[in-house]
Amino acid sequence: MKKYKEKFLWRKIFYSNFTIVFICIFIFFVSKGVFKLWNKYQLTKVDLEFVRSQEVQAKNKLDLNEEKLKNINSEEGKEKYIRETYSVRKEGEEVIVLYDSTPSTYQIPKAESYWESFKKYVKKLFDF
Repeated sequence: MKKYKEKFLWRKIFYSNFTIVFICIFIFFVSKGVFKLWNKYQLTKVDLEFVRSQEVQAKNKLDLNEEKLKNINSEEGKEKYIRETYSVRKEGEEVIVLYDSTPSTYQIPKAESYWESFKKYVKKLFDF
């Protein structure tokens, strides 16, 4: 009879309201943790794709720079690079230099006179 009462006691504890609430809260926190883990997985997947695209771009840029370096290491490439980078000429060559004289759009602002400042103040004072 004692074993039966102990078994009955454990069933009573297991099916009590407190145990059911505790199990529900436990399931809630576990599911919340799993959901956060899934979100981190999704963000990591997006970051991985971004890093892979950046890696491809870096490899392409490296290939272009290696090709430029190969061209610069040759005699014609050196001359071409120097002529494009610096405006130089060989001895005996005649060169015409054209300057692009586009006017600047920057204008130096003039300081307002006291009279202009006073007029603006009065205008703001009576403006609604």
